[in-house]
Amino acid sequence: MGESPQARETLFALREAIARIEGKPDHVARTAASTAASLHPQSGNGALEGDRKDLFDGLMNQMLAPGNLIEMRGRRLQQAGAVMGFGLALALMGAEKDRGARQRLLFIADPHVVREAGLAYAPGLLDFGLSSATLVHAMPRRIEDALWLVEAALASRAFSAILLEVHGNPKKFGLTESRRLSLKARATGGRLILLRQAGEEEASSALLRLSVEPAPAAARTLADGSLLGGSIGSPVFRITLEKSRIPGSPELTLEWNSDDRRLRLFEQFASSSLGSSHSVALFPKA
Repeated sequence: MGESPQARETLFALREAIARIEGKPDHVARTAASTAASLHPQSGNGALEGDRKDLFDGLMNQMLAPGNLIEMRGRRLQQAGAVMGFGLALALMGAEKDRGARQRLLFIADPHVVREAGLAYAPGLLDFGLSSATLVHAMPRRIEDALWLVEAALASRAFSAILLEVHGNPKKFGLTESRRLSLKARATGGRLILLRQAGEEEASSALLRLSVEPAPAAARTLADGSLLGGSIGSPVFRITLEKSRIPGSPELTLEWNSDDRRLRLFEQFASSSLGSSHSVALFPKA
């Protein structure tokens, strides 16, 4: 059997710790680890790749189906950009699926998340594959106003997808409110994506709940197929299924292609040679 994602990440972390002790950059250790894995492949990798492909296809069908509430959770507020990016990726794929029909997206931001992580950056959204003309941005002050806005937007049927950002686990947004939004989405055929930033797992009526975190990106590929050293390629996300009909808590690493507006399995790791693989800098103890 091949190594699990947790085992590989543990191996990478150990190699990086050794590299720091030896005074080497972190990315050298990760490159060495990925090279060693390619030189010593594990048996059963073909079966594992087939299982990952089947899991990915089934997951995409569920996430892009209209009339569902999908929840995405980031463990830390520093991961807010990754959670929002993955939500926008699904929203864009849903809009492509509805080609010829409604194309607008509604993003309802949380004021606390905006204060800590900042507003969405318009040029970055354009590079991500999202036209500013298709995005409607709102930032209600209270969670009650945000929930009312979601229900009104679903009833209008004017949006291909609605993204609701929530900080933590507010008391006024629990299982009852989640159930009401889920029924509203099912009745109107709308796609509702809940972005729970820095929140804990809790009871929810969402069809799926995913834990989303950033993953190291590959180097940018040139026209001749070679890699541009020192560059950073397309965004990569590591997702873990926390609530689904699939047994266990499988992990997938997905890459976003802004040109094709598609998520795809991240098949190959090629280091960007920039910084650490961790999204948060590691500082020595004072």
